[in-house]
Amino acid sequence: MKKSLSVIGLCFFFAACGGEDQTDLTPEVPAETPQEQFFDNILALCGEEFVGESTYPDNPEHDLVATELRVHIETCTSDVITAVLYRDSDTWHAGWIIEKRENGLHLYHDHIGDKVYEEGEEPLTGYGGYADDRGSATRQYFPADDHTAEILPEASTNVWMMDLDLENGIFVYYLERHDEPRFRAELSLLD
Repeated sequence: MKKSLSVIGLCFFFAACGGEDQTDLTPEVPAETPQEQFFDNILALCGEEFVGESTYPDNPEHDLVATELRVHIETCTSDVITAVLYRDSDTWHAGWIIEKRENGLHLYHDHIGDKVYEEGEEPLTGYGGYADDRGSATRQYFPADDHTAEILPEASTNVWMMDLDLENGIFVYYLERHDEPRFRAELSLLD
């Protein structure tokens, strides 16, 4: 009789705890967001260099057209990645800073070249935006933020996109303004 009561007691115990399926008691670990996955994918490329050229616009007067472009994933921490843009092997004026912030993944442009500018002619720096909900682990869209609209009103409708084709080693940087293409570069991982 004692043995029967023990078995019945154990059955009640397991029923009260969720029976055989104990996984219900384990708290779920939230999956990484696409923004975090994207950041991790670029972080894994730290130290790598991509080479290519612009594919749009077809305008020989544009500084980044008809020239070799290189992007070096240069500085990497758990919260910030810096990709430096080179034009014909010289540091151009821009670095792309991808940063984890309290409000999400943020891209901004840092004008880092060593060119000396006249006072009042310095290039604008710090423009960019937060990734929106359209992104994935390999592609993110960064619409212009309020700071960009304030310092560069004509860029208030800008959307920057970064796309990684990890299988083929392709990095695409794309910019549109007023829903129209403005600039696109396609670069391949350097062997």
